[in-house]
Amino acid sequence: MVFPSRKKVIFVHGCFWHGHECRKGALPKSRLEYWKPKIEANKTRDERNVNELKKAGWESLVLWQCEIARLDEAIDSIERFLGPPGHQGSAD
Repeated sequence: MVFPSRKKVIFVHGCFWHGHECRKGALPKSRLEYWKPKIEANKTRDERNVNELKKAGWESLVLWQCEIARLDEAIDSIERFLGPPGHQGSAD
């Protein structure tokens, strides 16, 4: 999700595909020669994207699939990240 007037971005990552260190992010037991490099490449790309956004003056928040299950906490994280309504310019 992109909030241009605030220069903020929220990424919602699937735990498996982006290598989160939770139960849902565990690698499968078979075909590790395929999955391990694939997930590592995704993690490297994610880090590069966040760094490039930061260099351009943007802030980012990553929400993980497993965190969204605790919806109240996820909403709190988003609200803290975005700040109060009307913060930094017009509504998005």
